[in-house]
Amino acid sequence: MPRVFMGTAPIPLIMTRPVEANARFVAQLPMSLSKRLALIESPLIEIVPARADFEIGPGEAVIFTSANGVHHAPDGQGRQAFCVGQRTAEAACAAGWDGAFCGQTSDALVSSLLAAPPDVRLWHLAGRHTRGQIAERLTAGGLPVTRITVYDQALRPLTSQAKSVLQHGNPVILPVFSPRTAAQFAQECPADACPHIVALSEAVAAAMTHLNYASLEITSAPDAQAVVKCLEKVVARISLG
Repeated sequence: MPRVFMGTAPIPLIMTRPVEANARFVAQLPMSLSKRLALIESPLIEIVPARADFEIGPGEAVIFTSANGVHHAPDGQGRQAFCVGQRTAEAACAAGWDGAFCGQTSDALVSSLLAAPPDVRLWHLAGRHTRGQIAERLTAGGLPVTRITVYDQALRPLTSQAKSVLQHGNPVILPVFSPRTAAQFAQECPADACPHIVALSEAVAAAMTHLNYASLEITSAPDAQAVVKCLEKVVARISLG
């Protein structure tokens, strides 16, 4: 059940990422914001391992575009890992890789590697559903990359609690972090729902533009802190009526 606080009723916050990712995000919310929200867990994607037969040589390197890729990869054993996102780089280092932060986006990583190509064989260890065509773009740029699927992102329906909250007519906030999650929500969303949506990017927002929504905020950067700032703005607007 949603948490209940004294005073003004908390605003339902539907979290649609996998449970661990939801917990990490909620832990970053300032108390002044979290006390205004009622967390509702409704993961629309579940991370599951994928069978993959490959072997990374001692002098080879990998590309990670998410911490999920790190968690489903072999131990690093000191080998190089080129990473999208600071948290991904930190996870790689913790798993024994020589993790290097190469920007917050796939475009930044591709530009970085093409500007200073490493003289090693490269593997991109990723989920079944990826964006950015990293392996294809690097290979076309003269830096061959082998892409391996090490995990899958299985779609899940909205929970009955989330659907009920969306249908009751009061304000509901929905942060959305990926185009695939956005598309799944658009398919699952009750027809009479009208949530306040916070989208991590233009691509995320594009998957939901046909929905009825009370407001749609697009973050200024593809990171959690930018989402938090948008949430604060939305909560303030709802509070003012």
